[in-house]
This record gives sequence, structure tokens and C-alpha cells, in this order.
Amino acid sequence: MSVSMTLVTLVAISLVEQIGYIVEERGITEAFMGRILVPLVEKAAEHLTAIDEAWDNQMNFALSHVLGATIQTALLNTPLVVIVGWGLGRTMNLNFELFEIIIMILAIVVVGNFLRDQKSNYLEGALYVIVYVIIAISAFYYPDTSV
Repeated sequence: MSVSMTLVTLVAISLVEQIGYIVEERGITEAFMGRILVPLVEKAAEHLTAIDEAWDNQMNFALSHVLGATIQTALLNTPLVVIVGWGLGRTMNLNFELFEIIIMILAIVVVGNFLRDQKSNYLEGALYVIVYVIIAISAFYYPDTSV
């Protein structure tokens, strides 16, 4: 088990080291990298599991995988990053820009409205994907405000 954890850690470190190269050399914005690519790769296993469970018509399990990972990120990972940033002397806060707040509210409203009837079909799934693509396109073209 320690060998597998070591290998996963090494792979994670090498992926994190490539983020700067991708942002600078490939012209990918930090907004797109941080809001779309990193979460997509980070939660790839959960996404595939949720797709498989939805295919088998087990929507409660699919939703628990996706929403559970999201809640874990919101309630554990984000505060942990802020605390570690404080320890390293870096400014890490939860001061979000208007763009990030609008994206979050849009995602909450869409998911909440689709979960209200506790049923799902292909049209709702397609609309989820369309909303995600809209968020991805807007994040890709969002201007870099860190400069």
C-alpha cells in the first residue's frame, strides 16, 4: 500500500509541476485550468463511476458519488488549502470574484432544479453537459486578472 501511495504522490507532483508550463506555454488561462481541467482530472474516477451507475439506472448512487466528492472538496479541501497557505506564508483566502460566484450560483440552481423531482432522463443529462460546456467556454475566455 505504501508503494502505491508513493507512486500516486509522485504522479500528482509531476502533474502539478506541469500546470505552470501549460498555462504559460500553451496559452490556457488560469481560470480554465483551475475551474475545468484540474477538477476534471482530479475527479475522473468519480465521474466514470457515476456514469456507470447512471447507465445501470442507479441514480441515487451516481448522485452520491458526484455530490459527495463535491461536498468533500468544499468542506475539507478548500479550508485545508487556506490553512496550509497560511502556514507557508502565502495569501490564500476565500475572496471570490464575481465570475466565480455567478458560476457557483448557476451550478447550484441547475442541479437543484433537476434534483427536485428525484428523477432523471437523457434530456436532463444533456442539459447538465451543456451547462458544463458553457461554464468551460466562459472560463476559457475569461480574462486573466492576476497580472
